Amino acid sequence: MKKLLLLMVVALTMTTAFGQVEKAKSLLDEIAATPDDAKLAEAKKAINEAIANAKPNKLAYIYNVAGQVELRYLNQEIDKMQAEQPLDTALFISCMDKAVEYFTKSYEIDHTPDAKGRVKPKFDYGDKYTIGEHDGNLVWMKRIIGYYLISAQFCYKNGDKHRAYEYYMKHLSLPKSPLFTPAQRDSIYKSDSRYPLVGYYATILVFQDKDYDKVLQTVDYAIQSTDETTREDGYHMKSTALLQKGDTAKWLATLKDAMENTNNVNYPQIILKYYYDRHEQAEASKIADEFVAKAPNNKMAHYIKGVVLMDEGKDLEARKCFQDAVAIDENFAEAVSNIGVTYFNEVRELNQKATTDNKDPKYKAQQEELKAKLLETKGYFDKVQTLAPGNPDLWEAKLNNINSLLDVVNTNLSEIAKRDKK
Repeated sequence: MKKLLLLMVVALTMTTAFGQVEKAKSLLDEIAATPDDAKLAEAKKAINEAIANAKPNKLAYIYNVAGQVELRYLNQEIDKMQAEQPLDTALFISCMDKAVEYFTKSYEIDHTPDAKGRVKPKFDYGDKYTIGEHDGNLVWMKRIIGYYLISAQFCYKNGDKHRAYEYYMKHLSLPKSPLFTPAQRDSIYKSDSRYPLVGYYATILVFQDKDYDKVLQTVDYAIQSTDETTREDGYHMKSTALLQKGDTAKWLATLKDAMENTNNVNYPQIILKYYYDRHEQAEASKIADEFVAKAPNNKMAHYIKGVVLMDEGKDLEARKCFQDAVAIDENFAEAVSNIGVTYFNEVRELNQKATTDNKDPKYKAQQEELKAKLLETKGYFDKVQTLAPGNPDLWEAKLNNINSLLDVVNTNLSEIAKRDKK
């Protein structure tokens, strides 16, 4: 009699759990046609009772429906957001977490091998006889994959940077969920342009806190961005983190990568300074040669080679490299400035060699040659001033020197002209 009673209790429990999940599913179907807060609350109560009373072999189905219940709450908040109405951000975030938890549990149970070691999933994509052919675990997870980003933005706007970072990380890691195969994971990362930006946001938050280990966990997302500013900032944060951690080899490798993939002249200059400080000019020259060979259409390759040659005192060869860089980008202010520097070095040589005796027969011709060279040189720095007015280091001191020399030369030529009239 006791055994029979026990069996009846077990059967009743199973029937109750199954009945509750069916009730929840039926209510969800009704709400899909006509939203109803009372029915949604009833569906949530039913699914919670189903979870509490279910046999293990029914949980895959129950957790799937539980995930759908949470998404129904979440979608109501999205509707408010789209209508520009106040919404419950805490509820949004909570439902998002629970939905992911439930779909993941459903998937894991659904993919557990049976007694014979076979895996026969039923709820990846669903079917029209049970949960609905568009209500599978994989289907829903792909649909909601961007909702963690919304959760992160809510936290950030509310001033909670630590939780914002937590949800940025959840967004970044969701494609690594066991629900997705490696191929599906890679496809999600490649097809969604938000990941580099989300990685950038996450990295900024921990970079501000100088948590360099966490910086290195996410910064490569930013570096993969097609946006130049995002990419440059990413390289800056990565190189800084590696330098602070004392990893010189990876720091140099990152600088070389940045040199090849950004238009920021600071990176090649940092590399050159590193080798020059160690009196390893040959290594600097080797890097420049390899860069030009690898990327002949990259303006930075010609620029860095020009810098190396100019430091070696080979101005004519350096000028050719800077001219090659400008041929690729006519607005490359740093390269134009360095062309001007090579000409200004010629001005100095002419000035040093010129006679100071205004009675010397060569004096007038030398002053005229000097003036012509000064005007040619001035043209480059005038252009740099136009290209980079906010970066006076590239042109201001040079133009002041040139204008001062021009005043002297013009005065000299004027005095000669007066003397010749007498």
